[in-house]
Amino acid sequence: MADRIKTRRDSTLKNKFRFVVLNDETFEEKFSLTLTRMNVWVFISTIAVVLVMLTASAIIYTPLKYFIPGFGDYNYRSQIVALTFRTDSLEQQLEQRALYLDDIAKVVSGSPDTSGHTPPARKLSQDTSRTIGAPSEDEMQLRKDVDEEESYALNYKDKKSGAGAQLGQFHFFSPVEGYVTEEYDPQAEHYGIDVAAKADAPVKATLDGTVISSGWSAEYGYVIAIQHKDNIVSIYKHNSKIFKNVGNFVHAGDVIAAVGSTGELSSGPHLHFEIWHGGTSLNPRDYVIFN
Repeated sequence: MADRIKTRRDSTLKNKFRFVVLNDETFEEKFSLTLTRMNVWVFISTIAVVLVMLTASAIIYTPLKYFIPGFGDYNYRSQIVALTFRTDSLEQQLEQRALYLDDIAKVVSGSPDTSGHTPPARKLSQDTSRTIGAPSEDEMQLRKDVDEEESYALNYKDKKSGAGAQLGQFHFFSPVEGYVTEEYDPQAEHYGIDVAAKADAPVKATLDGTVISSGWSAEYGYVIAIQHKDNIVSIYKHNSKIFKNVGNFVHAGDVIAAVGSTGELSSGPHLHFEIWHGGTSLNPRDYVIFN
């Protein structure tokens, strides 16, 4: 009995049906297709599997997944990048402070670490007229070198004057790693240089200073400006994120923003970097090394 039912089901799945398209007026056959229940079932199953796979791929590999409730916010990635940069800066500052406090503790306790500055061993003279605290030859040479450096620095200040002399005393940190795509051209009102870089790459302060401006501009997107010594101002435009607020003090090399393409005048991820001294724009190429 079971074999008869199974045979009947198999024959039912394999029964052929003809799908015909006829001209309503002439009854001319335009199209015909022979089908079985098995073929229709396989076709529908294949279409369903393909649709499920395409939908899953679209959700996994496109930003559509961020629209699923509970999955996460689209801004999480940029926030994670910003937090990573900030954590890196904090780790460096903590390491430097730990070393500084450790040195202070050793000095206070009377046991400073001199392993990295061990002077060459020398034999004590039998002459009792020479005191133990008398400077060695190496120490005398070091004092002489320091005196020469100080006198050179004074002569440098006396002989040179103007913005070039003042800025020449500073070591400018490269604000971003990338390639210059547009040069400094004050004639075209382009008072800085454009450096193409990867999106969300870290933007770093070129000198120690205080943030005097941090906000949004319709033309330049997210902009941050830093006031440095000797009336020097550095400006960073078209950022995707800003990590410092007005009044924050930053050190050279601290991450202050992330590279972006914000603002109406931007055509791709890059940093527009400017240096001003006494209200006059300067060519950053003269003070910062770029690729």
